[in-house]
Amino acid sequence: MKRGIGKSEVLAFIVLTIVGVGLLWPYIFGRRVESRSNMCDFRLTQLGFSMQRAEANANRIPNYRNLWQPRQTIESQGVQQNRIVGWPLLALPALGLEPQIEVEGYTVESDDRPGEYKKLFDSFISDYSDAAQTELRNTYLPQLVCPDNPPLELEQGKVLPGGYTSFVANGGLPDVKYMETAAVLVDYPANGLFTDDPYLSGDQVDWNEHTFQSVSDRDGLDHTLMLSENVDSGNWLDGRPADLLFHWSPVDPLPEEVAVTAVLGINEQRGMGRGKNDIRYARISSHHYGTANVVYASGRTDKLHESISPRVLQLLMMSCDEQGIWPGTNIPILSSASITTAKD
Repeated sequence: MKRGIGKSEVLAFIVLTIVGVGLLWPYIFGRRVESRSNMCDFRLTQLGFSMQRAEANANRIPNYRNLWQPRQTIESQGVQQNRIVGWPLLALPALGLEPQIEVEGYTVESDDRPGEYKKLFDSFISDYSDAAQTELRNTYLPQLVCPDNPPLELEQGKVLPGGYTSFVANGGLPDVKYMETAAVLVDYPANGLFTDDPYLSGDQVDWNEHTFQSVSDRDGLDHTLMLSENVDSGNWLDGRPADLLFHWSPVDPLPEEVAVTAVLGINEQRGMGRGKNDIRYARISSHHYGTANVVYASGRTDKLHESISPRVLQLLMMSCDEQGIWPGTNIPILSSASITTAKD
């Protein structure tokens, strides 16, 4: 006579299942975490390439924010705030593409493949109607978002916001107020990588050619940060520096003549949402358990710990350590001796 499954067998099965899940959970969870981090890294790789394409097309490193309207309109009507757009706009023509390194004779300069957002880019820069602005502002770009730092609307089932991003540009030191008599630029290229649109900052790039080649000739593309993660990076369609840039915090005592906007440490106030409009809360940060993904000017990606030494981070962000100058002055930031000691 056959009997059915007894309670003891069912209980044993449940216990074995719980034990099995418990043993496998760290592996399953770890793989999921690793997968999200790898996707973030992949998107930064594509972003780095798209910015290289933008540099190749313009023959200079793109601005971190840009004013897109005809010059005659600027001169006759002034700056229209709704036409100020952050650096990701320059990435649109090649967004989602990867370099074809396996193709013989391939160069970034000769790559003319259009990305999926090329038409959106062309439409916005040539069409100054409200409709063109609305289309850009309503377009959600997943390539600009880390899977571990999605917008709240994703969990709420709402329409995904245009302009949302998880990444920020290397802005060097915070700006000082622009003055006609300033000894050097507000956005000095040696202190970081990206500068402001001259129409917005009132400055012209001091180096005759601020290009990836000029950076390569100085500190090297592999030693100069381009983009990094930031949990409060804001909206790139707002065009405000606090939403677009990460700044390094000075680690040396400031000279008496220097006034630099305070910047909190890279591991302070993370995730509190206070960085939306205040440059003091800029930092490298992520939800990857202490590490943040970054991409260098060469296109190489890396993971930096949020508690990285401020001095090391400072040198990684400066595009030319030896030529770094405190904003608004001619005072060198680092001496040759201090640079050598820090890098060693």
